[in-house]
Amino acid sequence: MSESTLPRTAAGDPLLGLVEDRFRLLRHCPVCDDQNDEEVFDRRLDELQRRIRRLDQRIVRTIATSTPGLLAQLRLLAAFYQESANGAGQRGSLLIQTIAEGVMQLEERKSICKASRGRNPPPTFRRI
Repeated sequence: MSESTLPRTAAGDPLLGLVEDRFRLLRHCPVCDDQNDEEVFDRRLDELQRRIRRLDQRIVRTIATSTPGLLAQLRLLAAFYQESANGAGQRGSLLIQTIAEGVMQLEERKSICKASRGRNPPPTFRRI
């Protein structure tokens, strides 16, 4: 039996790992051993925030290829609203567009699969 608890279709979806990495980074916020060394703390915090922003940019531009990937993006969208005083902002707007595109692509695949199960093959389109 496979150790993975994710559906087979989610195995190739990079969003699951990207979103989990982002939340893992947040959980490991830098701790400054010396309370008086504010500069060290600020540098660590700044680096952490840059890494999180880079992950956010990758996530909001990646279209989900699975339902769990879409759910991971929704989890991130909820975090954007919690982190921002004025809603999700630009990251949230981009993420909403990406989620919508992912839903449409998954729905298209679902329709193609249903059509191929029937007696008639799915329609083919030719370029003119």
